[in-house]
Amino acid sequence: MDINNQNGDFLGRIQMEAQESDYVVDQIIRTLKPGDGKAIYIANAGEHQFTQQTNYAAVEWEHGLEQLKETLTEWQPQFPAHAEVESIQVYYGFDNLTPDEIEAMAEESRTTGQQVVIRDLHPNNKLVGIRIQYQGEGALTLHIFGTTKSRVYLSEDELSQVKPLRVRDAEAFYFSNHGMDRLIWIEVGSNGKALQYELIGQQQSAAALIQIAEGMSIES
Repeated sequence: MDINNQNGDFLGRIQMEAQESDYVVDQIIRTLKPGDGKAIYIANAGEHQFTQQTNYAAVEWEHGLEQLKETLTEWQPQFPAHAEVESIQVYYGFDNLTPDEIEAMAEESRTTGQQVVIRDLHPNNKLVGIRIQYQGEGALTLHIFGTTKSRVYLSEDELSQVKPLRVRDAEAFYFSNHGMDRLIWIEVGSNGKALQYELIGQQQSAAALIQIAEGMSIES
């Protein structure tokens, strides 16, 4: 689903996919290990011929929450109120392919007849996301990403139980996956940058996660 702001401007995309999907992109994504990134060219796929898919690797952050906030000054992210941090991890991104590299993939497809051409993406040191584990009951985890296009793979039963909601005046989804309850939404910060948020808790109701989300702030 495309997520837009109140003016109709595109903010990001959250796609809920069946784990059993046999679409070629989904098959490739399921094989990605943490730290892998792939550029995929698919012939005869219209405007969706080219895509870049990643599985970010979590890296321990040793400098504390305040230093992380300073690093993310341009993001102005929101955090849960009065929550004690247990651990922090960060995610680094990948270099995008250049137009010439994309055209080379298309040319390889044309000359060889291959319907699918794949290239490795090269990792870089640009911080694209964070993962914070909080202490206390419910094993609360917060993910924040500056990249706002994502796929979530669910079983058919889990897909049928996805609940669309509104959180912090933003479109949101609540669902369970691998025994964990998840609330995900895209929100524009005070600096105008769109961020994808995800709260994950063990046996947490939608109401409980929404309450945590509504209490989030920059100063938490």
